[in-house]
Amino acid sequence: MEQPEGFHARGKERHVLQLCRALYGLKQAGLAWWRALKKSMEELGFVNLDSDAGLFKCFDEASQTFIIAVVYVDDATFLGPSKTAVEIIKKRFMERWESRDLGELKEFLHMRIGRAGQNIYIDQAQYLQAMLQ
Repeated sequence: MEQPEGFHARGKERHVLQLCRALYGLKQAGLAWWRALKKSMEELGFVNLDSDAGLFKCFDEASQTFIIAVVYVDDATFLGPSKTAVEIIKKRFMERWESRDLGELKEFLHMRIGRAGQNIYIDQAQYLQAMLQ
């Protein structure tokens, strides 16, 4: 960074300013957002996976099941065998982050997601069709 025009301090021309908070559009904004998200997820009981930065896991004591969170840029989804446990975690997450619940997952990261009974189907047919066109 360079000192903004009109804020040059005599004798300190080579000094730069340290931002107290990141602003959208700055290089540091993404890193600041990521640090805040990671801290928030840890406070909710999640652990960040080493294999993929966007994956978090949490063991829910009440339901004795794992809950998985997938976060990519500004999209997040929560998955787990206990719908009640997932709803509670989602509610706690939404209290911390401005977000909205879009209901049952139908599409995520260009993947179409559907259910038939206990089976879950994932495909990218629409995305591939768009790419081919």
